[in-house]
Order: sequence, then structure tokens, then C-alpha cells
Amino acid sequence: MQLWWLLVVACSVLISGNAKLIRLAGGAGNTGRVEVYHNGQWGTVCDDGWGLEEANVVCRQLGFESASWSRTMAHYGQGTGPILLDDVVCDGSETFLTQCSHSDTHDCQHTEDAGVDCYSVLNNVRLAGGGGNYGRVEVYYNGQWGTVCDDGWDLIDANVVCRQLGFESALESKSSAFYGQGSGTIVLDDVDCTGDEDSLDQCRHNGLEEHNCVHYEDAGVVCSNTPNTLLPTTDTPSSLLPTTGVWNNVRLAGGGGVLNNVRLAGGGGNYGRVEVYYNEQWGTVCDDGWDLNDAHVVCRQLGFESALEGNSNAMYGLGSGPIVLDDVDCTGDEHSLDQCRHNGLEEHNCVHYEDAGVVCSNTPSTLLPTTGYITEELTTLLLSTSYFTEALTTLLPSTKVPIRLWRWRVDILNTVRLAGGGGNYGRVEVYYKGQWGTVCDDLWDSDDANVVCRQLGFEFALEGNRNALYGQGSGPIVLDDVECTGDEDSLDQCRHNGLEEHNCGHHEDAGVVCQNILNTVRLAGGGGNYGRVEVYYKGQWGTVCDDWWDSDDANVVCRQLGFEFALEGNRYALYGQGSGPIVLDDVECTGDEDSLDQCRHNGLEEHNCGHHEDAGVVCQSNAKEIRLAGGAGNTGRVEVYHNGQWGTVCDDGWGIEEADVVCRQLGFESASWSRTKAHYGQGTGPILLDDVVCDGSETSLTQCSHSDTDNCQHTEDAGVDCYSVLNNVRLAGGGGNYGRVEVYYNGQWGTVCDDGWDLIDANVVCRQLGFDSALESKSSAFYGQGSGTIVLDDVDCTGDEDSLDQCGHAGLEEHNCGHHEDAGVVCQNTPNTLLPTTDTPSSLLPTTGVLNNVRLAGGGGNFGRVEVYYKGQWGTVCDDLWDSDDANVVCRQLGFEFALEGNRNALYGQGSGPIVLDDVECTGDEDSLDQCRHNGLEEHNCGHYEDAGVVCSNTPNTLLPTTDTPNTLLPTTGVLNNVRLAGGGGNYGRVEVYYNGQWGTVCDDGWDLIDANVVCRQLGFDSALEYNSNALYDQGSGPIVLDDVDCTGDEDSLDQCGHAGLEKHNCGHHEDAGVVCNSVLNNVRLAGGGGHYGRVEVYYKGQWGTVCDDLWDSDDANVVCRQLGFEFALEGNRDALYGQGSGPIVLDDVECTGDEDSLDQCRHNGLEEHNCGHYEDAGVVCSNTPSTLLPTTGYITEELTTLLLSTSYSTEALTTLLPSTNILNTVRLAGGGGNYGRVEVYYKGQWGTVCDDLWDSDDANVVCRQLGFEFALEGNRNALYGQGSGPIVLDDVECTGDEDSLDQCRHNGLEEHNCRHHEDAGVVCQNTPNTLLPTTDTPSSLLPTTGVLNNVRLAGGGGNYGRVEVYYNGQWGTVCDDGWDLIDANVVCRQLGFDSALEYNSNALYGQGSGPIMLDDVDCTGDEDSLDQCGHAGLEEHNCGHHEDAGVVCNSVLNNVRLAGGGGNYGRVEVYYNEQWGTVCDDGWDLNDAHVVCRQLGFESALEGNSNAMYGLGSGPIVLDDVDCTGDEHSLDQCRHAGLEEDNCDHFEDAGVVCRVFDNVRLAGGGGNYGRVEVHYNGQWGTVCDDGWDLNDAHVICRQLGFEFALEGNSNALYGQGSGPIVLDNVNCMGDEDSLDQCRHNGLEEHNCVHYEDAGVVCSNTPSTLLPTTGYITEELTTLLLSTNILNTVRLAGGGGNYGRVEVYYKGQWGTVCDDLWDSDDANVVCRQLGFEFALEGNRNALYGQGSGPIVLDDVECTGGEDSLDQCRHNGLEEHNCRHHEDAGVVCQNTPNTLLPTTDTPSSLLPTTGVLNNVRLAGGGANYGRVEVYYNGQWGTVCDDGWDVTDANVVCRQLGFDSAKEGNSYALYGQGSGPIVLDDVDCTGDEDFLDQCGHAGLENHDCGHHEDAGVVCTVL
Repeated sequence: MQLWWLLVVACSVLISGNAKLIRLAGGAGNTGRVEVYHNGQWGTVCDDGWGLEEANVVCRQLGFESASWSRTMAHYGQGTGPILLDDVVCDGSETFLTQCSHSDTHDCQHTEDAGVDCYSVLNNVRLAGGGGNYGRVEVYYNGQWGTVCDDGWDLIDANVVCRQLGFESALESKSSAFYGQGSGTIVLDDVDCTGDEDSLDQCRHNGLEEHNCVHYEDAGVVCSNTPNTLLPTTDTPSSLLPTTGVWNNVRLAGGGGVLNNVRLAGGGGNYGRVEVYYNEQWGTVCDDGWDLNDAHVVCRQLGFESALEGNSNAMYGLGSGPIVLDDVDCTGDEHSLDQCRHNGLEEHNCVHYEDAGVVCSNTPSTLLPTTGYITEELTTLLLSTSYFTEALTTLLPSTKVPIRLWRWRVDILNTVRLAGGGGNYGRVEVYYKGQWGTVCDDLWDSDDANVVCRQLGFEFALEGNRNALYGQGSGPIVLDDVECTGDEDSLDQCRHNGLEEHNCGHHEDAGVVCQNILNTVRLAGGGGNYGRVEVYYKGQWGTVCDDWWDSDDANVVCRQLGFEFALEGNRYALYGQGSGPIVLDDVECTGDEDSLDQCRHNGLEEHNCGHHEDAGVVCQSNAKEIRLAGGAGNTGRVEVYHNGQWGTVCDDGWGIEEADVVCRQLGFESASWSRTKAHYGQGTGPILLDDVVCDGSETSLTQCSHSDTDNCQHTEDAGVDCYSVLNNVRLAGGGGNYGRVEVYYNGQWGTVCDDGWDLIDANVVCRQLGFDSALESKSSAFYGQGSGTIVLDDVDCTGDEDSLDQCGHAGLEEHNCGHHEDAGVVCQNTPNTLLPTTDTPSSLLPTTGVLNNVRLAGGGGNFGRVEVYYKGQWGTVCDDLWDSDDANVVCRQLGFEFALEGNRNALYGQGSGPIVLDDVECTGDEDSLDQCRHNGLEEHNCGHYEDAGVVCSNTPNTLLPTTDTPNTLLPTTGVLNNVRLAGGGGNYGRVEVYYNGQWGTVCDDGWDLIDANVVCRQLGFDSALEYNSNALYDQGSGPIVLDDVDCTGDEDSLDQCGHAGLEKHNCGHHEDAGVVCNSVLNNVRLAGGGGHYGRVEVYYKGQWGTVCDDLWDSDDANVVCRQLGFEFALEGNRDALYGQGSGPIVLDDVECTGDEDSLDQCRHNGLEEHNCGHYEDAGVVCSNTPSTLLPTTGYITEELTTLLLSTSYSTEALTTLLPSTNILNTVRLAGGGGNYGRVEVYYKGQWGTVCDDLWDSDDANVVCRQLGFEFALEGNRNALYGQGSGPIVLDDVECTGDEDSLDQCRHNGLEEHNCRHHEDAGVVCQNTPNTLLPTTDTPSSLLPTTGVLNNVRLAGGGGNYGRVEVYYNGQWGTVCDDGWDLIDANVVCRQLGFDSALEYNSNALYGQGSGPIMLDDVDCTGDEDSLDQCGHAGLEEHNCGHHEDAGVVCNSVLNNVRLAGGGGNYGRVEVYYNEQWGTVCDDGWDLNDAHVVCRQLGFESALEGNSNAMYGLGSGPIVLDDVDCTGDEHSLDQCRHAGLEEDNCDHFEDAGVVCRVFDNVRLAGGGGNYGRVEVHYNGQWGTVCDDGWDLNDAHVICRQLGFEFALEGNSNALYGQGSGPIVLDNVNCMGDEDSLDQCRHNGLEEHNCVHYEDAGVVCSNTPSTLLPTTGYITEELTTLLLSTNILNTVRLAGGGGNYGRVEVYYKGQWGTVCDDLWDSDDANVVCRQLGFEFALEGNRNALYGQGSGPIVLDDVECTGGEDSLDQCRHNGLEEHNCRHHEDAGVVCQNTPNTLLPTTDTPSSLLPTTGVLNNVRLAGGGANYGRVEVYYNGQWGTVCDDGWDVTDANVVCRQLGFDSAKEGNSYALYGQGSGPIVLDDVDCTGDEDFLDQCGHAGLENHDCGHHEDAGVVCTVL
């Protein structure tokens, strides 16, 4: 491709004489001496001045990307021809070398010949479709991988490829796509290498992408299996051999081996089935005699130290190739398998279930010493660390443990850590080759995350994260495409691409959130706020030893439990000795941790304690005690305990914020209501609190503002309704609907005491669980004693409560009970038919639970989407953590033996109900899903695309009867749950059932319609139409499963019917039974078209869906049309001809013979089984005459009603004796014009009329829409368009207006009327414009008659212009422009209602049409009323293409509009009508209407729509009123309005507009905030003349550009003369306008100026808060402001104090700078602007992370001397072609220069921002610490005098956080050591920087470092 282009260019320039041809000689393909062709010979180029810019031009001219080196001094040898060029100087942008400056004479010798090294185009080569050293050759070119053609391909070429890949040589060259056909481009052909080349592109070839090949000629290679750099020379010490890793290339020593390629398949990196490469394919090894010695040889051959196991019996799956070796007998010392004894190649007596396997030690041999033993020291090191360090090499082995017995313990990637997060979450990093690296997130999922978390010691993973959620790592990317099953012990046991083999960047670093090991803490042996500390670890509760236990440790526990702090930390098992493991010892907390496992400790279960040392705590809130009285558990009067008694709270100011605090203090989530006026009764104690005001964030009520005195009575006692704390209730110790009542409280399950427990209380529990009611209430721990706390006692429900905590009770955890009193219930098990009778033994009660109904949907009998019945509807299960254990439980619950698969990703379609379960974790032994662990009912983070599914084994577990099992005990479902119809169509066929793993038939003995009904219902049909016998649908071939079937008709499946027994029969297949089921798809309609044509839609599952057009043809269309009542189909349409549907795609691959009665009798893929999109929706055109199903005379008879009811197209309309078939699908307008006339319908072969009784606009709308118009303007009566002559078909028509055709409306019946033709109805349809109809005095002789082509429209243009289209044969077609002229155009325009035509157009001016070409050679005289009255070649007779489509421009009624009383772009709107100018009334006038006027006048849009005669009173008629435009119209008369001269207005209501003249304004010739004013007008930039130019005018420009105001208005072309038109002159702004075109001026391009008068401005560069609010701008301040710039605030983000991502503050937010052209000059400007002396580096590619705001600058080009970035050249503010991965950065020299003011600089002239632009947090963490500011070259602190959260907010925002959580004082994060820079800081909170806040002055303070301020910033 490039060569072709070069040749074309070269030829063209040779002809013009402007360039010479060029080549490289004396080197390789991409390197060599530069030679140019001139005057018939090749010559060289002298190297004087020769550099990289010149070399780049040469390389690009040759088609390479760039040059990597410029060569001089005849580096590639001396040339022999003339020296043609000397002193070549290129700037690097030239296309040819001869475009560079050069001399054609020279003073050189050939010793100075210039050369180049070009960057290789094809430097990336790979092998695809094979293995590591063999495959299809592919090269990377033009951004994709392509192949090499095998023409001329030989071993020499293959050698080059193999050496380029790092192998020593090639063994074979392959052709004819030996390794499969590639799919990209063919890049190379006729490759001819000498063998010495370094890469393929140095070989001769045809040219890039120049070939005559196809992919079956793709070339391949087999390379020697040893990289050439890995083979030692004879004298290479073994210690210097490379340590390449697990999958290193294997070599043969001491000779050559046939089987030098070995691999492990079907397993992981170090284990699997042994396969050897032989005879060009992989084969297996038989396990006869296979032992550990043999396995050692394989493992060592693969680079492992040794084998751990030798496996047999195809442990890793059956191989598929030949069995190459058998009876292998190795001594263990061999280097490869083929050195061992064996039977011979492919000599064996085995099958693949004997394939051998191995498990290799997971450590390459080069990582451990090769001799000696593991010493005690080394053993200790290995056991105490998880990875190898250099220290291992210094430990000399002794004679303790042989090394070979230890090596298997060490894992290459056994050190994993989490970075960038917290203890249990973060970026996954692995230690490899002495450094930490990351894992790419390709294919990363929860299985992979589980392995990491378990490897780190956690139980499992909560999340697997992607997209560098915890920040981008900086080391190598070690792993990619990790695919773990979840059971591995470490990451390197998972499948992956190979170590450091990836295609990722660090933005794809994977992360995890692990289950926090000790995240569950409880207090035991005490009360609610005190007790023995216990932590949950490894599935059980354990204790904490009290060594070092103190108040800091206790505080952490109490806060973790939700208390505010600890009162005591207790020792010596004060609350009794625990019984579980001792989990923690020597705990040392600082007190700030969030949980115990963040504190220092010895290690989990590492201790020297006994339970007599168990630690405890007493927790306490600092608030008064609080309770709710007079209500239920979570509602009541608020009472607080003070001075020994309970008192109330007054309701003054009481609201939801106060109620929230109370509820949270009580342990509830929040309040649902705040109650006043003693809602829960009056209290009796003192009123303790009044005027309580909370902000909602307080922990206790006493933290709120309040008064301890009151002016209240108890009638004002406050109350609350808290959100239920006990919303989780379960039944334990029983079954699904019965058991011990347990409630979840304070993080654990507790019980309910049975004091007062009765059936009423039980009812509340059962209803809360979703049951109807309770059957029994149980006491005395009937279902066993619980083990948690007793949460409720003395429960007293009324029975109406929704949950237990709404009942009266003693209080949470207030009781006098023991667990022997635990309460229980038996709930009614919905549905009622599942309940036992009174004599049913309790042992037979069902054990199914809340989710006892489970089904499979969207699949078949034993497979599908898992759905559970909950709260009255079916819901789905999310597939998070879904596995085979979960699937087993579902399948067993459904009666199957086990699960074959657990499916994810909505394999069986997405469900539509709630998602009931997520994170299901079954052990596999549960009886039902709700016994498994899960998140909670309807607690999930999923969408339906994650719906779980299963495939169950198709044989139920114990459902087959033994010979002595009574039939009454057999299950009623499950044995034959799969039924299908074969040999027929969708709803008919031979009945087949699935049994014992195959499909079988049913014998027809006794087969009848009742049996058939059961089959059809089982298949989802309503019922059966027929039952068939005698193998009507051909004989089946499987077993005959059922005979003598005898159903009652109520069964749900065949196996519930009586029968002779499974496979018990006396039949042959000639007796196979069949059925015809009632059609599922009995409702079919046509949508998106007309009565007899449109998109085919079928009604299925309660909604309309479409049919895909795959295989769609006329046979299929015939079935649809006949099903709809038409005689046949004219066409079957594809490609969504009638628009795309929106419902489901119900059918695909429909194949009808044409004789079927309905679509579902045709063959198809299955309901909703398709591979289509709606752009493939099928359609039809049916014959326009209904079939003979309806009588042509008379009435609908009773017999016909019966017939219609039995067919598939009847509707409810039959009740009114109207058929549903579209009898009246043809409607026309007669006696009028194209869009108006008498309504006529086609019935019984002739046209008839419609009587006007009840005729109104709704009826007219239906007619007009049926004809293709948008709506009706009028419905006419009294035969306005003349009397018809045919029958009167319809009367008393009553439409709602939404119907698609007239016969869908109510009416008297066909030809049922009491009318005459003087009552014929008519319509006027909307056809722009609407006032074009004849007046009542128009002679009827002038009205157009109706023709074949009575519908004409203009398409592809606007209201009065466009492509002429006519409607014929049900579709729109075009007119050919042969002979087309103005006379023909006049006829079209008059037919459309316009006066005449302005133009006639040809050559498809308005675009090519797509329908048929209807007319050609049109020849009108000009008097015709419609086109079809003109002469023409005949309908659809033509010799044209659509490029000849004719068009017209019609004379618009209101095509003249002007603005009066104003200026060029504003004024009163006037329209020309009836030969005079008139106005428009402002009723309803708005911006949409103004837009239309302005666009009609040629402006882009409107700025304003004005009313109340703003531009003076008009004097002509008021032409338009009530104008209502959408805004998209081309002219006013296309908008809705009251009618021409129809108004109720006076001229004081005349409407006006202000049109937008300039869409863009810019400043040119200056900098960011100053320059020459230019406006964009008529497609180009022009200037503004300075006549009258002043500061008011400048203010408008600056505000329009986004600045606050103008500092100056400049004249006399201060910023250079412009070059475009002068657009404005004498501009006179008041200063308040929003844009320049709102100011008065001479008119557009009306001026007396030249460009030396071009106007300019200087805009303010500072927000208003930085300027004085009173007084004037002084000369000094003006000077200062002029020295500032629009980007005066710059910061470094994502790095440190002197380095980071460059961000500039613009338009109220921080934005970044693109790195295009970014260099050290630009970086110097930034660093100096920040106060540093210079830059050390300018960085690219978002080195410091990607920013998130706008990209403000691009293509920055600084000279380096600028004071700020916006003084540099750049593209313009926010003008760029970049993304944030190109964000620029800098590293500044770390010592700021002396940019601060000298002692004589007046402080009033100093800028108020920027002095303290560097802020950091010290002594803490990333988001908290001591506040330090950089000032005078050092970091200093801030004094905490007056320091609050408002000040802290400013610091946090300056640091990039969202806000502050706290402002700290008293040197909380340690005392600083530098100066105290700020004191008495007083921020409003809106400042961007600290030094914008009020303060005492820099270094002005009365503080010490013990008062250093700090902050805690909010982390999102």
C-alpha cells in the first residue's frame, strides 16, 4: 500500500520535475546509504549538516514511521555516482528530501556519504495458531496483525523469522495455512531473504500489502525450541546460566531428541496431562508403569526442580491426539522423555483414560542451591517468610533436611500484598524478580479474588475490582488473563498468559476486597454494653488475652460495636472464661483504629494465655440514658434518665433531625416520623429538655443544642417512630415454616422469651416472614435452645403489627429469662393445599421454607433460570458466587439427583421480577436455597443480566417406583418433565417424552383429546385442538415410554396421568400419538404501515413482538396475510421496511410451506430464540381484497359469528357484530385536493361515502393518519366537497382519535345508515400550509378532480421545496427529471396548494429517493390540476435512476418576512400577505417562534422573542395570531396558528425578535485575556471598527467571553490589523448586553473603516472577589491587573510539593494541560510561576495520574521566558484533541527562588493569591495530619487559634479532597518544627486557598507548636 503510494507520488513529481526518487543502499531493508535518482542515475547525499530531522524526512519518504539514527562518514559504504545534494537542512515536516533547503553543488567526497537507520515498520512478529515455537507467521502493521503469503516461502525466510523471535534457527517452513487461516490483512508476499537479515522487512518482498494471495496461503514456521541466547558455550559456568522460569523452552543435551517438545495440558502451570509433540501434533503418554521417576524427567524437562506426583487414569482429562509413548521406564536422571526406555513411538495397548500426568514442584531449580541440605537457619527463614530474598544465597547448607524435600514448599509468586488500600482491600501486587508487580484485570473475577484473599489469610473475597480502583501500580505487570477456578492455593496455580506476558497498562491493575478477618466482635457473659470481648475467626467465636489490655484497646472495641467510647477495660475473665480459641494476645491499639485487627498484636492465635486472662470491656455513651415509652418497641414518647428519674422532652422545635438522633442513639437506623403533642401519651416525670435543635449528625440527644429549662406542659411531650431495628427475623431449629423465633440485633441473632407468648404474637412473626398466618405458637424451647442473646421478653402484640418490634415488649435485651424459655411458631405453609390434615403425623410436615417454591424458567424441564417465589411473585437469583454447590441444592429441591451445571450471565434469558437472593453460598448439603448463606432477601447489587441458572441431572433421585411401591406414594412431578413435539411444526407433532437420557414416544392406545390437553398445557399452550394417532407425524425411533395413558384433564404433566407404567406397552411406532395444540401466536397484526401492509407483529406473553426476516419469503408472507383474512400476499418485506419494532423478537428462521393456517404452524427456531436485531423485522404487503371468509351482502349471521369466534383473528369487536379483519383498509379523498376532500371507503368492490352524523375532528384525525398525514385540520359536513354516488358505507362513526383506521372506530354497521349523500363527510388534512383551501365561492369547476396520483409530497427539503414524490401502489415514489420544466413544477405546486412554482430542479438536488420511479417524460400544459393529468411515459415506465429525481421550489404564501422598527437583527416581525406588510400578534409568542423567524431571515437562531410592541406599533393588518412553532420549521406559515388574518389582537401586541448574529467571538493577535476583537459572520472571522469604541462596548465582549469585565477598550489596531471583512462599525453598547449583536450598530458590514481602526480589549483576569468593591481602579492596580493573566492559579496535583500533574484554574474549576509539544521550556514557565527557580523535567502521558476536569490548554509552546502559561502560544482555551492520559506534568527544582516582594514593595500591590500555594499534611496519613504551608523556602505550621472546620474545608479542597471531616487543634498530629506562618485564620469556606482567608499576617502570631492545627479530610 505504501509502496504504491510512493510510486504514484514519485511518478507525479518526476513528471513535474520537482523531486528525485530515493533509496537506501549498502545496508538492510530499513538502513543504508541515502541515494537519490536524478538525470538517469543514482547519486549520494553529502553529510554536511546531516542530522535526525533530515533522516526523518528520508525515512518517512520511504514509508517508514521515522528515523532512529542519522549516519555520516559513509557509515554504509561509499557510493560511486555523483554527489547530488549538500548542505541539506530540513525542519522535519517535509514530505520529500528535495523540499528541504539544500545546495545542488557540493564540496564533498564519498567518504562523507550520508545514511539513515529507519524505524522498522514490521518490528513486531508473532506466531499464531500453534505453540510457543511454531505457528502462523503474523506481523504487526498499520495497527493490526496480518499474515505473510507462502509464495516463495522457504527455510531461509523461516530462519529470519525465528531469529527475530529469539530462537536459534528454524526447523521447518510451513505453507498452505498449515496452522490455520489468519483474519487480518496479508502484509507480505514473495518474501526472498538471503538469511542474514535481522528482521523480515529487511528481506526483499513485493511491498507492504501488495500481494495476489488469500489466507489459505498463510505461511508458518517451526523454530528450534531453544532461544539462541540461552545456550551456553562450552566454557560457560553453569552458575551463569539464565534462570528462565516455569514455562521455559526445553533443550536436548548430549544429542538430539525426537520428542523435544513437552507440555502439560488440562491443568495449571505446574501440573497437568503430559503431552509430547510428535509428527506435527500433540499426543499423550500412557500410564502403564508410570511412576515418580518418569514424572521427574518430565518436570525437569519443563524447567521445574522435580516432580511431586506422577498421576494416572487421565486425572487431568482425556487427551484427543495419538498415544505416543507407553511403558515408559526412566531411571530419573534422563534429560528428556525420549531418553527413557519405552515400547516405541506410537506402540501401545492403551486408551486415553490411561493418560499420564504430573505435579511438578512449583519452584524452578535455579532459585535454590543445587547441593546440600536445608539448615536449621534456612528452614526457619523459609518457614517465616513467604518469598526468597538475596539472604538465601548467603546461607550455606548443612546436613539437616535435604533441599529436594523442601523445594516444593516454595512458590514463585507466593508473596502477595494489597497496596493502595487498607488492611483487607487494595491493589493486588505479587513479588517477582526482586520487586513488586501488579496483576492486569483482564478476565479478573471473584474466583481470582478468592484465591488472593485466601492466600493472604482471609476467608474469602467480597469483591474483585478493576480499572486500578486503588491507584495505578508502578512496577512490572506480572500476570494477565488470570483464570482461577477459585480452589487454588495461590495465584500462580491459576491459568494465565505467562509471567510478564500481557497487553495491559497500569490503569487496568486488579484489586480485591477481602472479608475482614475480625470484622465481627461481640460482648459475652455480661449485658448490652459490657462483657467478655469475643471475635469471630475461622467459623467460631474466640477470646482476647488481657496481656497489655488497656483503655485504648477497649475504646476500639466499643467504637467497633457502635458505642462512643469505653468506660473500662477489664482483665482476668471478669465476665467469665470463654470456651473457644484465644485469637489475639498482646493487643496494642493507639485508640484511633476502626477495628481490633488494625491494632498491633502477636498474630492470630499466637498467645501464651489461658482463658482466665480473657479481656473484657464496659462501653458507655456520653449521653443521658434514653428510652421510648407509651408505644411499641420502636415507637413511643421520648424519655431521658437524669438524676435518678425518667423525664420527657418538650416538642418545641421538635422535627425529623431530632428524631433521627434519638433513633440512632437507641440503635435504630433512622426515624420515620417525629411526633408532637404527646402523641404517645403524657409523661409524669420532669420535663428535662426543651428547644432541642439537632443537625442530624449527633450521636446522642444531649449533643444537640437545647435548653435545660422549659416553658412546657406534658401535653407537649415529644415522641418518635423509629425505623424497625428488628427487620430480620428467622426460624431456627426447625424447617422452612416452623422453628425457634430469632431476631437479628446488634450484629447477631438472638431469641424471644416465651413469657406471654401466644398465637397473636406468632401471627405477627409469620406475616413478617411472608406467610399468611400462624398455626401454632410454641414455648419452652420446643425447637431447641438458642445460643445468642435474649432480645425480647413479655411480647404483647395486638395482631395488626407488621413486625415484632412494633409490639409491646419489655425493651431490647431486657428480660428475666433463660434459653429454656425460647419461643417458637408454626406458620401456615402457603399454598394452603400443602398443610397437613389434623391426622397427619408431624414427621410428615414439609421442611421447605420461606422460599419453598422454586422453578426453572426460560429453559426446559431440567434446565433454566432459577426462580423463587417470594412475596406473591416469582423472582430470580443473582449469579455472584454461584457455583455447583448452589446448583446442587436447587436441583435436589426440585427432585433431581444432582446438578450437571451452574450457569451464569442470564444464560436462559433475563428474568423480570425482583432479584430475591445474591451471594448464595451453599455447602451443597442443604435441603433448600433459603438454608444457604446469602445476603438477605432482596439484598443485592445485581441486574437481571446476572440471573443464575442450572442444568439438573435428568433422572430424579428416588422418584422411580420399586415393584412394591404403592402408586399413591409416587411423586406427582418430575419423571417426565421434558416433553416435545417432533415431526411437525411449532404447535403440532408427535408427542415425545425424555426418559432415561433419551427421547421416546407415547402409544396411541386410549389416546384422546383429554390426554392431548395435558400435553399442550405442559408445553405452554392453552389447550389442544386435535389428538392424532397412527403415527400421523411419522414414526419415532426411540423407546415407547408410555401406553394406555388415561388423563382426567387436570394434570400438569403426562406422568401424573394413569398409564401402564414406564416402558410398559404392547405397541409399535406405527401407533405413536400426536397432538395439535391451540396456537400460541393466534394474534397477528401489521404495524408501521397501512391496513394491508406493514411490519409483522405477533402477540406473545402479554405483549406484541416482531418476526426476524432471516429466510423470510413469500410463502411466509402468504400465511400471515391469510391469517389476517386477506386472500394472499403481494410481497414479503425485509430490513424493517416499515420501521423497527420495540418489543421482543418472537420468531426467527421461519420456514412456511405456504399452506399453514398460522405462523406458529411453520418451522422456526423456537419462541424468542433468535440472533437478530430489530433492523431485521419482517413485513408484508397483502392483497387489498379480503378473502371469502366474509359475505359480500347482508348481515353478520349467527353462523358467521360462530365461525369468526373459532378462527384466530377474531376480537372483542365481534360482540358488536363487526369483524376484526381490516375490511375498510382503503380510504381516499374525492372532490377536493391532495389533502382535503370527501371521505370515501372501498367496500364490496366499489367506493362509498361516510355519513356526517356525529362526524368530528377525532374521526377526521383517524382518516388523515390512515392516509399518511400527521393530523386533521378540519372535519367537514354537508357534502362540502360534493355528493358522492356510491353506497353510504358508514354512519354514526365515533372514533377516539387513536385508531389506525376507520373500521376500528364504533359505527352502526356496514351500510347501516339513515342518511343521504348531502350528508357526506369530508376532511382537511394538515398539508403545509393549512390556509390553502378554496373559499366557499370557488367554482366547483376549478376544484381538482381525484386521480390515481392524488397524493403528492415534497421530500428531502422544507415546507415549500423538495424532491417531488407521488403515492402509488401503497408506497411513495419519485418523478424523473427528463423533460422536467417550470410548467410541470407549477402543476405540482398548485396540487399542493401553493400559488405557483418559483423553480424546477433536476439531478436529485434534494437527495436521491429510495422508492420506485413512478413518472418519466412528464409534459404538462400548465392547466392540469394534478400530475397524472399531464402527459407522461406511463406509470413506472422510465429509463432513469434516482440521480435524476425531479424537485420544485413553490411560492410560499408567507415567504417574505422582515424586521421593522429596530435594527439589522432585531425589530417588529412583519409578513407580506395580500400585497401588503402585516404584523404578528404576540399571543403565545415565544423563543421557538422567534427561532423560526430568525432562521427564515438567514440568522442562526434567536436570542429573544419580544412582545407588547417593543419595537413600536405596526400599521398594517394583523396577519397571524396564536403562532405555535416547534422551532424546527423553515418558515412561519409551517407553524400552527389561528388562520390568516384570524386574530383577537391590537397592534400594541405586535411580536418582535432579536436574532443572533454572531455565534462566536474571539480575541486575536494578543493573549488569553486581551487582543483584537473578531466576530464570526457568514462563515469567516471579521473585525470591529473602533469608531465610537469605548469601555462599555469592551465590557460586553469580555463578559461574552466569560471574563468578569473589561479593563480597557483599545483602538487603532493595537493588536495588529485583521484580514477579514469589517463586520461592525459605530458599536454603541450600554454595557448590560449579553452579546455584541444586542448593541446598536450601523448594520452588518456597513462601515467607513479600514483595518488600522480594528478594535481591541483587555479583559479582567481576576474574579470579582479579588478586586476592591468600592472606589476606583487606580493606575497602580491597573498595572498590577495587567500583569496578571487568566490562568494565574497553577498547581501540581497527584505528586508531591515540587512535582505533579500541571493543573490550571479556569472558569471556577481545576483543569489540566495536554502534553502535545510539552517540553522543558513549558515546564520552566510552570515552575517559575509556582515560585521555583527552574524545572528539572517536563513529563508526559499522565505520569502523575489522569486528571478529571476539563483539558484547558493544548499545543503549548513557550520560549521559556514567559511569566505564566497563558503568555505562551497555545491552541486556545479548552481547544484540544486530547484525553486525560496525555496530561502534562513537571518536576521543579525543589528550592523556590526569591519571588517574594522586597521590603519596599507596597503590600497593597501584592496579589492576594499564590504566596502559600503549597500546602501539605504532615505527621498523619494521606487524608489527615498537621497543616503545613510552604513559605520563604521552608515548611511552616498554622496556629489553631480560631481554627475550625470551615478553615479545614479550605485546606482539604486545596489538597484536592471534597471537604473536611474535622479541624483539629493542640498539635494532635505532633508538633511541627518550622516557623508558624499563619495565626487567627478566619475563612468563610468559599476560598480556594488558605491565604485568601482572613489571618493575622504572615508569621505574625502569639503561638507555640503545641497549638499546631490539623485536619481530617473526607475521602470519597
